[in-house]
Amino acid sequence: MDLHQLRHFLALAEHGNFTRAAQASFITQSAFSRSIQSLEHNLGCQLVERGVGGRGFTLTAQGQALRGRARDIIEAMKVLRHDILTGDHAPAPLLSLGCGPAPAARLVPAALAEFIDRHRDTRIDLRVDAPDILKGYLDAGEIEFLIADLRHIRADQGYITQALRPRRFQLFCRRHHPLHTGQDRSFNALADYPLACSSLPTELQALLAERAGRQALPINLQCKHTDVLVQMVTGSDLIGIATEDVVSQWVAQGTVERLSFVDAPQGLLIGGTCFGVVYRVDQRLSVRAVEAIETIARVDASYVATDLGMTQRFALAI
Repeated sequence: MDLHQLRHFLALAEHGNFTRAAQASFITQSAFSRSIQSLEHNLGCQLVERGVGGRGFTLTAQGQALRGRARDIIEAMKVLRHDILTGDHAPAPLLSLGCGPAPAARLVPAALAEFIDRHRDTRIDLRVDAPDILKGYLDAGEIEFLIADLRHIRADQGYITQALRPRRFQLFCRRHHPLHTGQDRSFNALADYPLACSSLPTELQALLAERAGRQALPINLQCKHTDVLVQMVTGSDLIGIATEDVVSQWVAQGTVERLSFVDAPQGLLIGGTCFGVVYRVDQRLSVRAVEAIETIARVDASYVATDLGMTQRFALAI
């Protein structure tokens, strides 16, 4: 089977007549018929069912199926020829990485924005998911590295980890929220409102559940994308929980208000998350991946905690 045979078959299907199709293909009718027969022989099936006495024809089921596919094949060959002649055949560099919901809120977008400005030819495959799922992608070779809470990833000798700065979590609400403007600023008042977060360390989940007097954490919404989270918070009495760098950004924009309590438990003040970069020892990083990790580390280094003593109090477990 070759492209000439496919073009002849499409001409036959379009004109509905062997004579007119042969004329449109600029070959004799006998040569045209042999081309169609040769195509049927190569495919091992009948494409055309000829009428009695050689008058007229109909496409068989296989012929109908080939009609659409042949058009796609010829069009793809045109694109391939154009790409080769114009030098567009080289694939664009690909950067594949994963990150947890917390670093996806601010750190990773800021770093990738800076990275893509320097490498505009690079395609980026970014996967936002839970750390254990990201680790599966990493082990399967689907991503080159990931950024997530290092305490939630079991990294043995087959992995390299690069710790970033720790961040604690903060509570926030919409402007003029009853809890923010009211007299009751006790931590226990949280039990009267729904809660939402993108991700939360296990110890903070237990802390909130204990202070709310419940066995299970009273979280009404958990999502991977903080833009969904902040939209719901600003449109309801929902209380949001996010890392302090993200909350600080929204507070500066006037979108939300930071919640603080006179009796906030010490566990909330010191509990947080430690972002880190993880990649496999046996999988060599591409040049783009190395540059992306360097960019992430540089952007992360510009982060300043609102509580300067937090880094000394935070127990980093890797």
